Amino acid sequence: MPNSLIKPSYADGINFTGKKTQAPGDRYLDETSRALKLPKGFTGDPLESPSAERLYNQVMGWYVHELDRQADNRMEMAIDDDFYDHIQYSATELAILEERGQAPIVFNLTQTTVNWVLGTQRRAPTDYRILPRKKEGAKAAQVKTDLLKHVSDENRSDYERAEAFGMAVRVGLGWLECGQGRPEEGTQVYDRHEDWRSMLWDSTSRRYDMLDAKYQFRTKWLDVDVAENLWSNRRGVIKQAMSGTSYGLSQSDGLGDEAMDSIEAEHFNTASGLGRSRRFGQNRDRIRVVESWFKIPVPDALVIKGGQFNGETFDEWSPGHWSDVQQGFSTVIARPREVIHLAIMTDAGLLDLRRSPYRHNRYPFTPVWGNRRRRDGMPYGMIRGIRDVQRDLNKRASKALHILSTTRVMVEEGSVEDIEVLRNEAARPDGVIEYKTSHRAPDIHTDSNLAAAHIQLMERDAQMIQSIGGVTDENLGRRTNATSGIAIERRQEQGALSTSIYFENLRQSLQIHGEKVLVLIEMYYDAEEEFRITDTRGNADFKTINDADPDNSIANHKASFVIGEEDWRATIRQANGESLMELAKGLSATAPQIVVSILDLVVEALDVPKKDEIVKRIRAITGVDDPDADPNNPDPETQKQNASKEAQAALADREAKAVLSELEGKARKINADAAKAEKSLASDEIAQLKAAFEAAFQIAGAPAVIAAADQILLEARASAQPMPQQPAMQQPAPQMQPDPAAMPPMADPANQPPM
Repeated sequence: MPNSLIKPSYADGINFTGKKTQAPGDRYLDETSRALKLPKGFTGDPLESPSAERLYNQVMGWYVHELDRQADNRMEMAIDDDFYDHIQYSATELAILEERGQAPIVFNLTQTTVNWVLGTQRRAPTDYRILPRKKEGAKAAQVKTDLLKHVSDENRSDYERAEAFGMAVRVGLGWLECGQGRPEEGTQVYDRHEDWRSMLWDSTSRRYDMLDAKYQFRTKWLDVDVAENLWSNRRGVIKQAMSGTSYGLSQSDGLGDEAMDSIEAEHFNTASGLGRSRRFGQNRDRIRVVESWFKIPVPDALVIKGGQFNGETFDEWSPGHWSDVQQGFSTVIARPREVIHLAIMTDAGLLDLRRSPYRHNRYPFTPVWGNRRRRDGMPYGMIRGIRDVQRDLNKRASKALHILSTTRVMVEEGSVEDIEVLRNEAARPDGVIEYKTSHRAPDIHTDSNLAAAHIQLMERDAQMIQSIGGVTDENLGRRTNATSGIAIERRQEQGALSTSIYFENLRQSLQIHGEKVLVLIEMYYDAEEEFRITDTRGNADFKTINDADPDNSIANHKASFVIGEEDWRATIRQANGESLMELAKGLSATAPQIVVSILDLVVEALDVPKKDEIVKRIRAITGVDDPDADPNNPDPETQKQNASKEAQAALADREAKAVLSELEGKARKINADAAKAEKSLASDEIAQLKAAFEAAFQIAGAPAVIAAADQILLEARASAQPMPQQPAMQQPAPQMQPDPAAMPPMADPANQPPM
């Protein structure tokens, strides 16, 4: 192992077997001096050094720059969010309508359109698997898959991801965050979303995963007592930051904007206006804390070279890293690399500075994008495009109602005693108007035609919202002029395709976020632990990690996070399922065996209750394997089924061998009997032939005997034939006379051997 490359500052607190002797957080606190590059002999607080001041000014400069650069778009994003929440009139517009006596009507079709997209995402099944980098890590990968599901359940990750996706659809950007959790809260790794209002990022970044970003920021308002408890050594900075913040004007420190501080300002403004608050006092002291994650070039960062952890930043707390290095699978080298660092600041100075404790060396915040402007990379969501149409619809609805509920009166001067009485009476359906006979009667007008025109334009606005948003009446399940099922499916598909970009972006974000969560699991789940997972029916199954079984080790084997997602478009998925059903019906008449072999896939494509259980039972009956199962690492149920199949196959093989052996024995007996009979038959034929030759020689010496022998043979043949049922008249067979020419020449008696 190249110990010379591992500096003592990195090796402190751990022996070369990978056993921890102190907490990782304590090690990373010592990295402050390395990040600041303090001069030799400096003995004071590193956060008060000149280099710390320079770093603080630089990082805070980045923050202020992004706050200014993103200010206009953040204001637009806040308006988009308000439109979803029925806040669709500005304060100026509300004042004008109130003065006019016109009701601020809101017909929020925007929320309905957005909710369809959000509801589709919540129905979309999202699944993932952990795949091993090497064959020997197959079982550990399955354990990590189960552990990741446990972490997801503990963090309610499905709801957190749905909230981040909702922000991306509404305003164009949502955030997912993962990091080291607290064991007392039930999990070693947390997985949650973060509000877009609290986040700023490097706006020059163009990569989806922000690997090219220089920094990310998150702001949070903390109570002073909490801040002092977290950073007890920086109480002076906290007190100084508190003195720069006034009640009701929380953004007076100059480090926030309206979107970021709206909740804080509303809190103080509301509380300060209540009599009971003035009586008891408003003593909740709070400060703004800025959390900055940024990259610092490190010329001698330790990196793993070779092995399953190739390219990772060397983690002195990783048993897997140490194991690969000790076994010679990989080495540790020093090379230049940008390393993520963390700084926590206020407007008065630094509170903390350290190297990122996460081995993946990536930002803990993962963006979920909606749309991005090509010009400057600023995000925007679905509401931005339909906001003007929605505003026009509201105004026309308000005007139409105002026109229909009001009247216009034209009256000569002096024809009535009181104009206000005339106004009130003209507005009433049963009004009584009294005027002087010397004047012309007041003319009362209602512009019903103008109201109808506004209503027609409202209908066009509603259609325009559907056209721009991509959510049609067919998607919403409403009745339209499309009567055939094919026409409805085509329109539903068109609407789904227009919103597909949001789902594709979510899928990519979940892939990036899942990779980070997997690394955190490999880092922080390092002790023996038992956890519970539940199946689709809610049944509990308990797993153990980091026990005596090396395959259950989380840190010793590197794995990859792979996300798989079924078609999120519910209508298209239903149409595909119906198409498969029609195909199965067509094949059932001509090739039923094919239908049996694909029946599990057909049911799997349908939206039916208990689908997984139905598919499981079908595969158990038909013997078809799960195509998504890992052949190198099957689950216990699959192993049980495979064992049962192997036992049945072995029994059938033994039965087949027994039957074959019996048949072979019978065949051998039959062959032996046939050979014996053939041999016996051959001997009898030879004996008969010999007797015939001897008789022929004897007869040849007595020609007179030939005629008598022929007659005897003919009579023997006739007696051997069966008698006919109605014998016909038989003619006597002529006696056969020997042909002298055909007979062999008579032998000379003198040359015959003696009898």
